[in-house]
Amino acid sequence: MEGPLTGQVALAPVSARPRARNWTPLLLFPAALLLIVFLVVPLCATIWLSLSPSNLVRFQGHGLGNFAYMLGKPYYTRVAIRTFRLAFESTAAALLIGYPAALSLRAIPERVAGGIMLAMTLPILSGPLIVVLGWMILLSDGGPVLAPLSRAGLIPRLGLLGSETGIVIGVVHFVLPFVILSLASVLRGIPPALLEAASSLGASAWQTFTQVILPLSLPGVLSATVIALSLSMSAFIAPHYLGGPADLTLTTLVAQFVLATYNGQMAAAVSVVLLIAMAGLILLLTATLSRRLSRGLRQ
Repeated sequence: MEGPLTGQVALAPVSARPRARNWTPLLLFPAALLLIVFLVVPLCATIWLSLSPSNLVRFQGHGLGNFAYMLGKPYYTRVAIRTFRLAFESTAAALLIGYPAALSLRAIPERVAGGIMLAMTLPILSGPLIVVLGWMILLSDGGPVLAPLSRAGLIPRLGLLGSETGIVIGVVHFVLPFVILSLASVLRGIPPALLEAASSLGASAWQTFTQVILPLSLPGVLSATVIALSLSMSAFIAPHYLGGPADLTLTTLVAQFVLATYNGQMAAAVSVVLLIAMAGLILLLTATLSRRLSRGLRQ
């Protein structure tokens, strides 16, 4: 409306304006409901079951008897140590292979790189079981690759199938696309002008990589490390099919408790231990790398 004297439009007070409705809680409700039903409730049930008496440990009510039993047995300690060691080895191998691959994708045309990255997702789309079955054929001493080489006397019988090496190979193959995709997105975001400036200032290729590319790609390295470590520690298909009977991990131990001894309480206790260990290691790793990243950026 117009004022009586000035002829200008008089704006209504802010408090008198109708407020727009906030639809955020309503839009988040379906996702929150699914998260509660399919994650929070099963997790709480698993924790409650882990505190219940089992076939191996008898106690009254609910308590930490199952966890105390596992910590007191060297066998379960060795299984946990093997799980963490194989996860770290798989993560390190995936980073060492994935970083040069992601760096090479940065130097080729975007359309070609997109096609290559799409092809790399095939192991993810086909599922870990298909990948592992292929490695079971390739790693077998009587398979189409190792058998001719062994008969020709070029290599001895390696025995990769049913070993920890076979587990690491299978896990790395499945984890590698996640690592490369995480690193490639960060590396492609580095402005080419920075590399041109470093070259014009007389920096060598190695100096450009160590002083420009690597520091700027550390966020991608952090995310790739977290993803690879999580997938490696929770892997089941590769340890089950590519590992031997003595190469149990925490995931295959859970399956053994459920399928062989029908001991759901101990299986739940092992699952809780694995979950706590994964969360602790990932938080520690994230905090450490983030601290070093912020210190490097300040310098």
